[in-house]
Amino acid sequence: MYIPVTKSCAVRGAGGPEYKRNNATANMLLDMGDDKLQSAIQKQINHRRTTHKLSEQRRRKILNSRFEDLREIVPACRDSSHTKQTILSKALQYIDQIMKNITCQEDNIMSMSKERERQVELMREHQMWQRKIEYLRMNQATRTMHHFNMMVPNMNQLNMPKIPTEAM
Repeated sequence: MYIPVTKSCAVRGAGGPEYKRNNATANMLLDMGDDKLQSAIQKQINHRRTTHKLSEQRRRKILNSRFEDLREIVPACRDSSHTKQTILSKALQYIDQIMKNITCQEDNIMSMSKERERQVELMREHQMWQRKIEYLRMNQATRTMHHFNMMVPNMNQLNMPKIPTEAM
């Protein structure tokens, strides 16, 4: 219900200096007389009080629910009931601990990543050396065969079959 109290402001809503001014104006009108007006204004004041009371109860209920959620999440608060101040304090400590753990894990990941890069580089270097060794072995076998053929220049005179270089 909306009842204008003055031309500039009306009795409705809640909060702030306007609420106090409207409430004072309403009280002044109650003192003046007119029973119907007094009754209507009193109903509106009671309605505002009830609305505000319900709104505040909802706010406190939501806030308490959030504290219960925190109490369940924070390990140090699960055992027994704590004050809201204690819950907030322990929640901050828990968050700080989690942040430190995350930083430590990120550092570990970075060092492991660098170690992995180093291992990959060593693996590549190892493969390169294996290829070089294989190349040198093949080269050495070819040289040995060539050296052997040079030492015995005329195999036909020895009545020995010539050893093909491709067989080795």
